[in-house]
Amino acid sequence: MRGKSFAALKLLLLAACFLGAGNAAAEDASPSSTRSTVLVLDASKSMNDKIGDAVKMDVARDGLRRAVKNYADRLSFGLVAFGHRKASNCADAEILAKPGALTAKTSEKLLNGIKAKGQAPVAAAISDAASLAGSPGTPLDVVLVADGGDSCDADICVTADALKQKSKGLRIHVVALGDEMKDLQPLACIAAATGGKFVAATSEEAFENGLNTVFNAISSPSATEAVAATAAETHDDSVAIAPPEQSRPAAIQKSPGETAVLKSAAPHSPSQTSVQRTLPPEPQKPVPVTFRALITDVGPKLQSGLTWRIYNAKPKADGSYALISTHREATLTAALLPGEYLVNAAYGLSNLTKKIKVESGKSLDEKFVLNTGGLALRGMLANGQECPKGTVRFDILSDEEDQFGKRRTILADAPAHTVIRLNAGAYHIVSRYGDANAKVDADVTVEPGRVTEATIKHTGAKITFRLVQSLGGEALANTKWTILTSAGDTVKSAAGALPTYILAAGSYAVIANHGGQSYTRKFSIDPGGDKQIEVAIDDGPTSPEAVKALLDPPEPPAPGTGTLTGEGGGGAVGFDGFSSRPADPNAPLINPSTLFRPSAK
Repeated sequence: MRGKSFAALKLLLLAACFLGAGNAAAEDASPSSTRSTVLVLDASKSMNDKIGDAVKMDVARDGLRRAVKNYADRLSFGLVAFGHRKASNCADAEILAKPGALTAKTSEKLLNGIKAKGQAPVAAAISDAASLAGSPGTPLDVVLVADGGDSCDADICVTADALKQKSKGLRIHVVALGDEMKDLQPLACIAAATGGKFVAATSEEAFENGLNTVFNAISSPSATEAVAATAAETHDDSVAIAPPEQSRPAAIQKSPGETAVLKSAAPHSPSQTSVQRTLPPEPQKPVPVTFRALITDVGPKLQSGLTWRIYNAKPKADGSYALISTHREATLTAALLPGEYLVNAAYGLSNLTKKIKVESGKSLDEKFVLNTGGLALRGMLANGQECPKGTVRFDILSDEEDQFGKRRTILADAPAHTVIRLNAGAYHIVSRYGDANAKVDADVTVEPGRVTEATIKHTGAKITFRLVQSLGGEALANTKWTILTSAGDTVKSAAGALPTYILAAGSYAVIANHGGQSYTRKFSIDPGGDKQIEVAIDDGPTSPEAVKALLDPPEPPAPGTGTLTGEGGGGAVGFDGFSSRPADPNAPLINPSTLFRPSAK
């Protein structure tokens, strides 16, 4: 029931937006001369929740009521509702009106009688709506208005696909109404399986705009005919309705001006005898606007994987922009009221935002050249072998740094061997091998229309630590470990008999604490030199002063003033055969190289 009612509501509302104030005579249009359209309205309990300042159920009913009144001359409406009869019943889907029975006269009683109270058997509702097509080849549009997926464990995607296979003339459109995209996204597969449109809306205005888009697709044989009809119905002396102030950020849809367009005019005084003064001003008509995206300025045109987001061009008080609608179609034709919009086309992480101006009666065909490129990353060890799966990760950062030397993260934990779609340009890559300090920084350039393969070479080594009674003995449990760089910085702290970490090449010290005593050893790591580090208890515990010196080594002397270990007093403490200057494990001399091999895909 829920899926069916919602669909119906969307179709009706969109019709209202396109045609403005309806004519009562349209109610008598012959169903045989109009396209059958079944609205499926969600009446599950969650529809009692609010979206902005309005209850979702009220938004849906009001919008559908206006649509039925204003669009009945072109569409023959039917109605299905679900979740409206019982608090918990997964069979609660009901056909309330067959195509042609839902009119301006009957809509008030039918829609007002639907109360949100139960579950959401979406699959059952759209099945009921599809059954109204009659013969399998009869064209039928179903408009589902819902705020989430099926709550009765039915697979709505499989159901939609099966319905389409049974009836080739069936299209199910979805206008999803809710605050969270994650709740609405499960409904997208219904539209995708049947060739319908999917629009997600998170405000009353966004819902109105979504209905406009869906009804335009149903009632207009082509965008050209829709534009011609819009131009013929638009008058130069029509009253312009200013868009209302946006009330709050919308996560998915918010349409400028649509609330004012769809609200009824205030009642006129009986004393007003002029017919012209008793009629409400004619609302602005939505205009079909087509959006398409290309990888580069010479093509090709993108056929899938695109997400379009339409925003109000006027910023809100906090500087953000209200999201009007979200669409997932390769080529989008949206019905927009005259005004200015910001439109964002996203293909993976590649995206482009353009400002457009929609004028009454003038169609638009906007082309977005994304200049998209691909980046595939992989890690290589010092011995030429690939880093084991799951041991290496990549962060893709912006090439530019801010005033604090920070870079913007484009994508964290990017997977290896996966082509990541990005805007062409320069990027900074940070690759980590293991979870300690084996890190490599590199810069790479992504070219439009090409895939750049970046192989990042790591020289870190896998090191296992053991505390033994004597060299070669069994590892002792209940040991706490602290791994330090030669500068006294803690790399890792751990507990256990055999901790293992991947460390960058360089010089280190390790402190093993066991039975209240500390035992230490200094060691170095060569690029790619996996090894075990044993700390022997027989060598004796380390004094607190020596441990402190490892944790907080003295600053190196100024050039020309210091001495090496053993050369007079006051010199820096030596580091097990290394220079007295603390070594940086990531110093340039040992920083691994990065290989880039761009290739066309």
